[in-house]
Amino acid sequence: MMEFAVCYDHSGFDLARSIFLDVTAFFALMAPWAIARLVEISREDTGLKAA
Repeated sequence: MMEFAVCYDHSGFDLARSIFLDVTAFFALMAPWAIARLVEISREDTGLKAA
């Protein structure tokens, strides 16, 4: 029943690489949103100081 799992290498290195790539992809996808949010906050701060 579990014959398909035999061909996959369950080494710790592969697991660590997979987790690293997942985390890297998450940050790469979230970076534009974070930058836009920081710019928005920065504009709000400068708007309040000018008023």
